[in-house]
Amino acid sequence: MLWLELGLVLVLAFAPGALSLLVIALGAGGDTAASEQLVPAIVSGLFSAFLSWSPILLIGYLLFRSNEGWRGIGLTRFDPRTDGVTGLGLWVTSFVLVLVLAIVFAPLGGPKTPVDFLPKELPIWFRVIDALVIAVTAGVTEEIVVRGYAQTRLEQLKVPTPVILLLPTALWGVLHLYEGPAAALTIFCLGMLYAWYFFRTRRLWPVIIAHGLFDLTQLALLLIGLSR
Repeated sequence: MLWLELGLVLVLAFAPGALSLLVIALGAGGDTAASEQLVPAIVSGLFSAFLSWSPILLIGYLLFRSNEGWRGIGLTRFDPRTDGVTGLGLWVTSFVLVLVLAIVFAPLGGPKTPVDFLPKELPIWFRVIDALVIAVTAGVTEEIVVRGYAQTRLEQLKVPTPVILLLPTALWGVLHLYEGPAAALTIFCLGMLYAWYFFRTRRLWPVIIAHGLFDLTQLALLLIGLSR
């Protein structure tokens, strides 16, 4: 366990800096316009994925050190009938909820500078892979951190139920303010749906599936729009 702890700390400490240097080196050394766009984009995507998955490595270590394991935060053995079907139902519910909330919060407006997801200057194959990576990463990492780990720890700290549901989800919504106040409020309400479901069932797989499919649907619609 000490070797695992040392290795994890060293990876988390030095990998971001190493990847940043790699991005700078590749960005400065490209000979063609295509490589100048694509190669740094690949490395930048790897860097973002690493930063997103790093807390999961730490949470996994802490859970196994405390003998809780992933089961302690609701990641029990995956059941296709229970988790899969429920996840699909939550995904459909999420999509309907967001469509309604988008109309309700539309007067608040979007960001001053639109966020450039999946830039059309990059090859379509890269944008498809990038969309899949983004959706899977967001669905798994955000739900493990925000719902599974944070809500479980707050329950163990015996804080009031409203705090358990509101605090992690509010922080999650604030992190989406770059998309504008309307999007942040919509995401907060969507997060409350996921928080309530996890609080009642203690099963995290359906929420991960719903979140991942929801993000993948949004990115697929974006890709279709960019390809026209």
